[in-house]
Amino acid sequence: MFLKELELENFRNYESEKIEFCRGLNIICGKNAQGKTNILEAVYLFSVGKSHRTYHDNELVKFGADKSKIKIVFDFSERECNAEIEIFKNKRKIISVNDILIKKNSLLIGKFNVVYFGPEYLSLVQGGPKLRRRNLDILISQLRPNYFSFVTDLKRIVESKNALLKGNNVNMTMLEILNERLSSVSAEIIKYRFEFISRIEKIANRIQSEISGGTENLKMNYISSVGGVESLSKEEIKEALKEKLKSNEKREIEQKECLVGPQREDVEFLINDLNAKLYASQGQQKTVALVHKISEVELIKEEIGEYPVLLLDDIMSELDKKRQKYILENIKNMQIILTCTDSQMFRKKEDKKIIRVENGKIKR
Repeated sequence: MFLKELELENFRNYESEKIEFCRGLNIICGKNAQGKTNILEAVYLFSVGKSHRTYHDNELVKFGADKSKIKIVFDFSERECNAEIEIFKNKRKIISVNDILIKKNSLLIGKFNVVYFGPEYLSLVQGGPKLRRRNLDILISQLRPNYFSFVTDLKRIVESKNALLKGNNVNMTMLEILNERLSSVSAEIIKYRFEFISRIEKIANRIQSEISGGTENLKMNYISSVGGVESLSKEEIKEALKEKLKSNEKREIEQKECLVGPQREDVEFLINDLNAKLYASQGQQKTVALVHKISEVELIKEEIGEYPVLLLDDIMSELDKKRQKYILENIKNMQIILTCTDSQMFRKKEDKKIIRVENGKIKR
């Protein structure tokens, strides 16, 4: 996967810019609040059709404009491709790939793969479960587009169920129907999540050992609503969920909220069999986050035969010299686009391009 160029028109603080990238390290350099992250955001949009920074597309349109347009040219499987997204203030965005209209995000996913790592992901271990679920969902969606549909369905079902539970008199027939749908969709999601966590864990444990000099092993556990799922089929998970929902029915009605399902589940990290959230140092927790992201890159390569584009948003300044060195020396044979305020740490790095940004303009 190689991003050749990006065109921005009325996107965030950019009026009109065209940026060309090299195959190796691309360093987007500039002071804070100049628009560096906006470039990564535009690239990221082509992976899942959504921003990682906002749920509202109209926020992506430059102030004073009615619409924005972003376009990329990229190589995938030795073929040149293009994609375009038009974003409007007051209507749905329009997406096309190779000049063919894409009617929904699930059809875009998998066409252009990226892994994004920004400062917010350094709290992957210490933060709340929502971040861990979202991170996992984005990865799986890029490799299994139907998974994205399951996640979308789950959100709709949970919203409908919560609305029903908030009523004064809960319609028990409708609750039973929603629980049946919730069990079916949840079983699909849980099975996918467990499969991918198992695969990530194998890669992550190897990398964790390398960074720690062989002193640490890393495990990942999926904490499911129905307990251990490793030996269960999708049908067995579904039946276990139905039983769990039935046993929690009274509690859900009392609390007026859906309490069972993948939307409540979590991922646990263990270093040398100890819970990293409780017992690891801040440096170890950052290492786990870094290891997890590199593992995502390797897993995508394993799946599609090519590395994704790696987006690093001002992450180097958040890591100590040991972890900076690991990134610079061990992430090879892939395209990296990173943002920073000082490019001096990369002065010895070959195969690089420095792109300087000032107030929404590329300095040439």
